[in-house]
Amino acid sequence: MGKVVQLIYIDRKKNVSIRDVRIISVKGKQFKAYCYSAGAMRIFNEDNVVDVEISRHVWKA
Repeated sequence: MGKVVQLIYIDRKKNVSIRDVRIISVKGKQFKAYCYSAGAMRIFNEDNVVDVEISRHVWKA
């Protein structure tokens, strides 16, 4: 937690996106993260994550 990761994510409308997020907390199969693409906190479902890796982009906290 606390690191910025890049997700390939499928939302509930089946849209695929690549997002840089900073994971704040994890509860069950969901995690709360600050999404740099949206500029806001978001809740993500683990089952909708296609791939994840440490982000190469440097974001300011």
